[in-house]
Amino acid sequence: MTPPENLPQKLKENLVKQALKAFAWSEFRQHLLMVDLDEDGLSELLGHIRRSTDFLIKRPDEAREAARSAFVEELRKFLEKQFGTDAAALLGDEIAVIQQIEAGYREILRTQAATVAAKLRPDTQASAALSRSAYAYHELMEAVHTATTRRKELTLQSFRIKRTDGSSYSPDGVLAGIVDITTMTLMLLGHRYKWFDAQKFLVLPKLPDVTEDEVYKAGLTEALAVSWRHWERMEQRCRYFGGELKVFTAGNLPAWAPEGTDTAIQYDHISSGEFFDYLANERLNDRLIQTFHEMALQTNMQAKASGIFGPLGLPPGPFVSAQEAHSGVSLCEILGYSIVDDRERPRGLRLIEWIRGYATLQCLAEERYARDGESGLCFIVPRETLIATLDRVGLKDGAAETFIDQASLRASSRDLFDQPLIRMQGGSLLLFAAGILNADPARVTLSAIGNQSQQPGQSQQLGRKGKAFEQETLRFFEQQGFAAKSFKFKRDGEEFEYDVVVPWDDHIFVLECKNRALSGHNPAAAYYFALEIVAAIEQVKRLAYALVEYSDVVLERTGIDVAGKTIVPCVVNSLPYAMKGDHNGVYVTDASGLKRFFQERYFHIVRPHHLKGKAATILHRTAMKALWKGDKPTPTDLVAYLRDPLQLQLMIGHAKKNPHHFGLGERTVVAVADLSHEEMTTASMAKLFSIDEKWVGREAQAVSRAIRKAMRIHDERFVQKAARAWREQQKRSRRNPAAIG
Repeated sequence: MTPPENLPQKLKENLVKQALKAFAWSEFRQHLLMVDLDEDGLSELLGHIRRSTDFLIKRPDEAREAARSAFVEELRKFLEKQFGTDAAALLGDEIAVIQQIEAGYREILRTQAATVAAKLRPDTQASAALSRSAYAYHELMEAVHTATTRRKELTLQSFRIKRTDGSSYSPDGVLAGIVDITTMTLMLLGHRYKWFDAQKFLVLPKLPDVTEDEVYKAGLTEALAVSWRHWERMEQRCRYFGGELKVFTAGNLPAWAPEGTDTAIQYDHISSGEFFDYLANERLNDRLIQTFHEMALQTNMQAKASGIFGPLGLPPGPFVSAQEAHSGVSLCEILGYSIVDDRERPRGLRLIEWIRGYATLQCLAEERYARDGESGLCFIVPRETLIATLDRVGLKDGAAETFIDQASLRASSRDLFDQPLIRMQGGSLLLFAAGILNADPARVTLSAIGNQSQQPGQSQQLGRKGKAFEQETLRFFEQQGFAAKSFKFKRDGEEFEYDVVVPWDDHIFVLECKNRALSGHNPAAAYYFALEIVAAIEQVKRLAYALVEYSDVVLERTGIDVAGKTIVPCVVNSLPYAMKGDHNGVYVTDASGLKRFFQERYFHIVRPHHLKGKAATILHRTAMKALWKGDKPTPTDLVAYLRDPLQLQLMIGHAKKNPHHFGLGERTVVAVADLSHEEMTTASMAKLFSIDEKWVGREAQAVSRAIRKAMRIHDERFVQKAARAWREQQKRSRRNPAAIG
């Protein structure tokens, strides 16, 4: 028998990552000699190289480039000796992709250095960039206000603004662009002029006032920042999800390349992992918006907000804004437990402290923007003043200082949504209001916690939320009347732990509960999330098999008789991540969709009717599609629903592949395909579900007429009642003149 220490080893991910970061060939060679490096192992190794952010050198660094070249040459010779020339060629292919990616970054940096913007003083460039973002944000908000006042029907989740030429755009997309461009512009300037301190925080110099000409010239740097952002997202998608970077040169240029182009690059790959990740993130956004407006209609939370100008404790109790109240409720629903009772401190802060911090910044930004307009979108706050404000509203015992650091822009930051504070020389802080005014504190909190994890693409998971979600799911099915069970047992040295098992007639649903943060449209995070889904699918398949294999144990432990039953294994996500179809016999769904199935037979669209002259709204619901064939749900109804989830039907029916172009320098153009979605309207949903749009419109009109009639009758009765009261008063006055006045 082979001793354990002599068994073949697999590649150790952490060791590989460290070797690729340090280009430490000797140590890496020793590890490779101990590894059973078969074809799968070779593929895994090449995948690590392709995905390593440390192996990729975005900015020129002669010493690192020389060290990497030596490392690659030694690895090439090793692979050629072990596997032959084909393996060495595969390594060469990966290095060629990395070099093509780096060439794109170099072209942007070369072009930036040659612009008139680069001749401006560094502090002027930064000030001009912030001024441009403030102007763009203010213009966007005015366009949104104009468009919303003209609309008869408004679906906030997919709202689009129409241009004069008939095309349309998403204001959320434009806002994200403004924040992304400003983030990347400041990052480019920060790296170029070495504005990052020892802790990697961006520290801006004192910002001068800028002229219109300087703001205009700074637009060239902004354009290149856009290119950097687009190129970065595209190359990350390519490195993590595969697909080919097609390069065309003079004499072989595609038809879409504009005149004067020397090189054209095309990337049009969209993997299934990216697609379902996109749908999940958009659904999360829709869910947060919908919850906010339902709470606004039902609770009058705007009027109950306390603001930030007086002492305030943390929840439970008063809240500083409607946004904070909504975020607290949303996060409790998402995580499956009360964040008010939770004492854990991810990144040094309780979740309610994270939300209170972002909500407080939002209140400060709203007050300044309302007072100063466009000029109030980037303003300086003394650090001591901000600490005192946060301390006053509940961030005690150092929590205020911790939050400020966590919300401050640094080299590893994703964007100015998560970190809207920027350190200034002298110790003050600049608040980038465009990044916080329209942000959802709950979503920003999850993103900020996730983005600062130790492993690239993998978010820090909140310790309690896995078990809490399992308990919440079990409780839900018990409340529906099912004899659902959670249990575990051991057999032949293996442990089998079941989160939730639901027996229902001749079916048994095996639910593997997962509570993981979504990617926020970050390709690396999306890749790791997809890997976790694959692992969860394999795990629940194993559990489903053991349920049958050890049916006697299951019957003894739980009273569930497996014999002759149809086993339905499912992965259930707490956040709205679901997949269409079955995956190796496993369905991937989410808690909101699963609960929605049991709550009502029909899917409805909800249309608000605002009462004229009244501070009230009536919600009218129109049934669009049945989820059950009969009056009660059946297990076959649920299986059909899991196979083709209604929520995905809606999203897929409105999703589209959206190609766009951008430049790298003066003579290189890139075409990339990405995902977007069309606006969801009553008409589009009626078409999707094959329902007569005219019927839906007639029903809405009938409801509107009924409401107007009821209001008219109410007003007439009010007038009649007032008239009677006036006549009675006149009679009393005539009988008793002294009572007049």
